[in-house]
Amino acid sequence: MDGYLNEKWNVKMAGLGTSRPIYGRFAALLAAGTHDVTPYDRVLLEVAGCVVAPTLGSIIPDWLLVVPRTPAINFASWRETNELGVSELIRSILAKTDRLDNRVIWFEHGPSKIGSTVGCGIDHAHLHILINPPFSFDDFASESQRIGDVHWELQRAETVYNSIEPSNSYLVAASSDGEATFARNVEQVGSQFFRRVIANLVDMPALWDYKLHPHLNNVVSTIENLVGQDA
Repeated sequence: MDGYLNEKWNVKMAGLGTSRPIYGRFAALLAAGTHDVTPYDRVLLEVAGCVVAPTLGSIIPDWLLVVPRTPAINFASWRETNELGVSELIRSILAKTDRLDNRVIWFEHGPSKIGSTVGCGIDHAHLHILINPPFSFDDFASESQRIGDVHWELQRAETVYNSIEPSNSYLVAASSDGEATFARNVEQVGSQFFRRVIANLVDMPALWDYKLHPHLNNVVSTIENLVGQDA
């Protein structure tokens, strides 16, 4: 990560109660001019100042990660300084991948502070896109309700972030059909909540932790499916 971005992080994080520069999981992904990166740090495209890459720990293929270059603790915070809404961002990404007509589920773990377990150990906004997953959004939402001891609210995807405060931790998931569900003040759910949901839905309940199970075969499949077999 270059010095300019580090400086911006220092300023931003000071407002959140720390001056600690943030490197972490996305340092290589966000570093300009990076070569010979690992497959999950490969930038596939960039939209509205956000990089799109495969996801380390892809339990299923065609799983994308979206990370803004500008400092933000969550996408509710990112949205406050960007004209593009999150749903519009997702549609723009899908259009660039020629997957706009596919069935899609996207989700975010939204921490409210540095070091939160909700952020899955990553103190930088990021969200996930699942393209044609082997389960429906209704299944995804039902399993989230089953294992998450929080109050879920229904909303339209286009307006769900209107109901989310950047200063409160949250979980949000939505579909390309415009359905969305979200929960606020969710510190009790712990780390990688939606990964646990997905692992349950595909009968791999013990393989949800990206730190232990990188699922690199699915990372490579995502790259091949999006940019071709010669990637």
